[in-house]
Amino acid sequence: MVAVIVAAVALGASQALAAAPVEAGKVYSGTEGEEVAVVPLTPRSDKKFILRVKGTGSEFDGLVFPYEQNDWSTRSTEQFNYSTQWHGRKYTALHVRDTKYELYVPGRQRSIRLTYDEKKTAALKPEEVYAQHQKQMKDGTLTKLMAFDRKGEESGHDKEYAATLQEMNNACGTSVAARIDWSSVNEDLLKELSIASYCGTPLTSLKELCTASAIAKQTIQEKVKQVSCRFGSALEPKLEADRVIWTTTRDASNQDKFATKFFKQHL
Repeated sequence: MVAVIVAAVALGASQALAAAPVEAGKVYSGTEGEEVAVVPLTPRSDKKFILRVKGTGSEFDGLVFPYEQNDWSTRSTEQFNYSTQWHGRKYTALHVRDTKYELYVPGRQRSIRLTYDEKKTAALKPEEVYAQHQKQMKDGTLTKLMAFDRKGEESGHDKEYAATLQEMNNACGTSVAARIDWSSVNEDLLKELSIASYCGTPLTSLKELCTASAIAKQTIQEKVKQVSCRFGSALEPKLEADRVIWTTTRDASNQDKFATKFFKQHL
């Protein structure tokens, strides 16, 4: 009877695994409870996987995103990574080089070192991980997080830009108003560049001028009331009355020096 029960349980598990398009996976663990389960989808030749992250204290915890494996292995070295989409951008979460495993998650700048966990791998049920993935896809959880959120991106840059503006106003004793012209920023630029950094350059330059010279500080107080930032085909700032119009571009270099030189010549 016991043998029959064991056989039935084993058969049920194998049938469940067969019903889901997954193969046996592996689990890698960190020293502080971090964990990632890597489950290949069939056929394995497509290099499609699902990864479930736990214990990192990040937005990835409990989520089972679809991933692609990017392989650069050679005869002497095993090297590949797993990438997904995160807010419309390619995001590489797990890097593997021979027996070195590094996990990256949003909100943590440093990688999390992992090691192969034989015990957790043996206990892993890939069909359950796949069921979680399917549920999160169907209820829209993953779709929302994988899609590009333009409003959210703009909001984040606006907050960073406002902080830079506040530093400038504090240093200069001013109440300058500033804004980013988002109509000039296309989706590709927003995905690839730190817009707040590009647009914050003239504000940082003004702050440094105020800090370096009392005369410069007084001049800025008198002549600068507004700053606007936009993207164009070239780095072409200009001064209209009391408004600085900072037009920058993707390929602009040495913007900080350019801005300082511009203000010294035109204010």
